[in-house]
Amino acid sequence: LQFHSTHSNFRKKNLSAPTTALLRHYVRKSQSSPLVAMNYLSSLFGYAQEPPKVQTLPMYRSALEFETKLLSLSKGRHPSSTLEVYDVELGDTKDNFIHTVEVSNVKAKSTGKDPIVIMHGYGNGIGYLFRNLLPLSASLPNRKIFGIDMLGFGLSSRPDFYESVSQPESVSGAESFFVESLEQWREAQKIDRMVLAGHSMGGYLSVAYTEKYPERVSKLILLSPVGVPKPDLEKRARQMANASMRFKALIGTVRTFWRMGLTPMSVLRKMPEGRGKALVDGYVFRRMQLLEDEEKTLLSGYFYNIGCLPGSGEFCLQSILDVGVLAKEPLVDRIPKLKLPAPIGMLYGAHDWMDVDGGLEVQKKMEEAGTNKVDVRVVKRAGHLLNLENPAECNRILADLVNEKSGYDKSRVNWRESEQAETNRI
Repeated sequence: LQFHSTHSNFRKKNLSAPTTALLRHYVRKSQSSPLVAMNYLSSLFGYAQEPPKVQTLPMYRSALEFETKLLSLSKGRHPSSTLEVYDVELGDTKDNFIHTVEVSNVKAKSTGKDPIVIMHGYGNGIGYLFRNLLPLSASLPNRKIFGIDMLGFGLSSRPDFYESVSQPESVSGAESFFVESLEQWREAQKIDRMVLAGHSMGGYLSVAYTEKYPERVSKLILLSPVGVPKPDLEKRARQMANASMRFKALIGTVRTFWRMGLTPMSVLRKMPEGRGKALVDGYVFRRMQLLEDEEKTLLSGYFYNIGCLPGSGEFCLQSILDVGVLAKEPLVDRIPKLKLPAPIGMLYGAHDWMDVDGGLEVQKKMEEAGTNKVDVRVVKRAGHLLNLENPAECNRILADLVNEKSGYDKSRVNWRESEQAETNRI
């Protein structure tokens, strides 16, 4: 039934008989679902008419079901918290919306404090915060906590990235796609000021938002943010000079794919369904050692389905970052210029591929300038996905940073101590 429905949709869009035959051939040979085949053919030929609304797609409904089950698992462990899931319309002409999870604590004496708004990383969604939102509410009962899917990601609407902003190929144009939609969401929610937290790309975009709307941010917390350090061109040149021909060829291929605008999700959408699911399963079960098997299964299903939805926000990648996941406008120069009333928090995993040295460099710059303080922390037994690889430790440190808890903490990283330790190691 699903195949014939898809086949019928293509014919209604007046696509040619050869294209319809290609759809049937692709489904049969690749063993893909019709929706995966539709995504693939649409990437080649485009839609003859407007693409279907994202909420009507089977993979959207599947992803929403996985998200609901993940949040339900967490809700069972934290009965003192209430949880609402809804979409916030942005009030623009394209009917865009931001998928939102709101968490409150029933034992709260007051909710007058600024709420916490958490943004996910590249290619993800709030479903992967299922181990964080409700536990944080238990630790911070007097604050509402919001998790949001950034525009073009997760279960939020997926407008055409290149048609939604002017100059989408520029850094400022790509950033505005997310910054302005977050501001529209804040206005719709009637939030005056917020504690803004972001993981990875969400951290980078949190800085971009704070640059434009500093009066709306009472505190900024960055979890393993992408794009902090400047590229070390001399080091890169030495590495390439000493690299093997095979490695140089690999880098050349990566650069070519990067310039073509290829993204991890676009690769996933073109893979046979079985192979794509196996790839995501392997990633989740290998990386998330502390999660239970049921959680891993649900998380893998969630990742796969949101990854196969039509591309949108993912196409910011080449506009904001360069090859090597280095920002075209590094945050190490941008964060020290922020005017915020509270210290900035930065968290990294102990085995993070986003090097903590970037955070320490920001800390040193701001310390020398006397503009603000930066509290750099490290989550033990965790890598880049620190919120899932060691959720308990990550949640504890996040709560401490929100409360600006002082005193000695083993997770705290001091620039001078780190510098001395590195000297001793050498």
